[in-house]
Amino acid sequence: MTTLNRKLQRVTAAAYRGRNIIIQLEPPSIIRVKEKGRRTWYETTVEAVFSMAGKQHADRMRKERREKK
Repeated sequence: MTTLNRKLQRVTAAAYRGRNIIIQLEPPSIIRVKEKGRRTWYETTVEAVFSMAGKQHADRMRKERREKK
């Protein structure tokens, strides 16, 4: 896997309010997101995204266990 040494920007197929989402990865560990055609960037860290994903996964697993009972 290649290390992140320079900015990397991509337009995603995902849409929010009818606009595609643009994601920008910046070294060392910043993720920036905006709607295509808008100027405002929202940024967070890779660690925060990982933590949020872990919490969502745990919530999903708890919900599945409750539904089985």
